[in-house]
Amino acid sequence: MMKDGVADTHPALVGRQHEMAVLWSRFEESTAGRLQVALVAGEPGIGKTRLLQEVARRPEERGATVLYGGASEAEGMPPYLPFLEALGQHIRVATPGEVLEQTGVMASVLGAILPELSLRLGELPPGYPLPPEQARLRLYEAVGTFLAAVAAPYALLLVLDDLQWADTATLDLLCHVARHQPEARLLVLGAYREGEVTHRPLFERALTELTRLRRLTTITLGTLTVTEMATLAASVLGAPLDPAARASLSTQSEDNPFFAEELLWGWLETGVIARWGGTFGLVPSVDSTLPSSIVNAVRQRLARLSPEVIDLLHTAAIIGRTFNGALLAEVAAQEAEAVEEHQTDLSHVPG
Repeated sequence: MMKDGVADTHPALVGRQHEMAVLWSRFEESTAGRLQVALVAGEPGIGKTRLLQEVARRPEERGATVLYGGASEAEGMPPYLPFLEALGQHIRVATPGEVLEQTGVMASVLGAILPELSLRLGELPPGYPLPPEQARLRLYEAVGTFLAAVAAPYALLLVLDDLQWADTATLDLLCHVARHQPEARLLVLGAYREGEVTHRPLFERALTELTRLRRLTTITLGTLTVTEMATLAASVLGAPLDPAARASLSTQSEDNPFFAEELLWGWLETGVIARWGGTFGLVPSVDSTLPSSIVNAVRQRLARLSPEVIDLLHTAAIIGRTFNGALLAEVAAQEAEAVEEHQTDLSHVPG
């Protein structure tokens, strides 16, 4: 909505009612003592993080504990980062008595990765040395026991974002908790970029293991419908777009909610759209340019691609917005099999 003539940068979540209903049902299952893992997949900007935040509101209002963590692609990040962020958050806000009861005899084991424990509980007794494999197993057991204890009073919603960047240790820990804490009142709600895990065998192995345990629900977010795009525009602008502006928004954003919002704000700032009566329409004399936020998002996506894929994208851009692999291979003078190997990367770059 418009606030003092300025577009609302946090419009309400549009659509996704079915997805929210599925995720809420998984949370209710977890409150009955059946651990659940629900992962939301989709391309950048499709609304994964927004959906996670919206889903988390309802359990929080019901009195459940909600903890947030996320993986990072930055260099030098420690292993288990999503769990460290989430559990560190809990340790900082819980009372020392609660933390002591929840960690129990495993406090010294957890202290090896959670320095907040020493700050809250004082100096912890030293642990005894173990071979690396046994030490890792004991740590996994300690984290699982800690999470189950935090979840025990009502339930725990553990929100883990950007799992496409999760390290191997984080994925192994997630599978261990799902395997060894089946009766925890815990829902692990995560999100990942679908196109950035296809070449990660360890991520696929984790999904296979969670599926085998019958703990995993995966939801893939698609683009918004015509009606949802119109609702999103009206939410951002405080008034609807006319048909021509809606068509332009849909074409340029490819019905991706992040791109659509950024385009709308950019259009307002540069005068590409103006309000006449009760609707916004395009101003014929003003040219539309992509906002820097969209340009930067596309650049970041391209930076992760191989030179071979970049060359194919240059060729694809000449062909047009839509093409098939056989045509691209012919124009690029490459074998069709070689182009097919890069098909996933090509399909997840905005057009």
